[in-house]
Amino acid sequence: MKAKEIFEVCHGKYKGLKNCLDGSTGSVKSVDLYMPSAGYQWRPDRGKACEYIADFERIGRRGLRRPEWKGRLRLFEAYFLSGMEYSAARSAVGVAEGTFDYWYQEVKKTLGAEFSRTGLYPPSRYFQA
Repeated sequence: MKAKEIFEVCHGKYKGLKNCLDGSTGSVKSVDLYMPSAGYQWRPDRGKACEYIADFERIGRRGLRRPEWKGRLRLFEAYFLSGMEYSAARSAVGVAEGTFDYWYQEVKKTLGAEFSRTGLYPPSRYFQA
């Protein structure tokens, strides 16, 4: 699997877990009896989900810590961690569209390899350990 695809899998899991934890307030959601159930959906325990989110952020920041990559780190934090829209993230990073797109691809390639090396990928193995 290519490093960019590895990053996309890990980032998808990160966003899903973050949304799941952000929406969990301890209350039980109401059931709509007229809408069919989505069925069983596996969710990790809260502690392991928090660990995955923290590891994703920590490994990402560490992988982009080179002094000359400060802009790429800002891109990672603005676009991938904060979830800003493309144009807002581009203006927050403060670079031209072509540079942003180039850095975007570099971040995905670099961090995909880093996630694979550190054991964040595949997520199924991470949650079984």
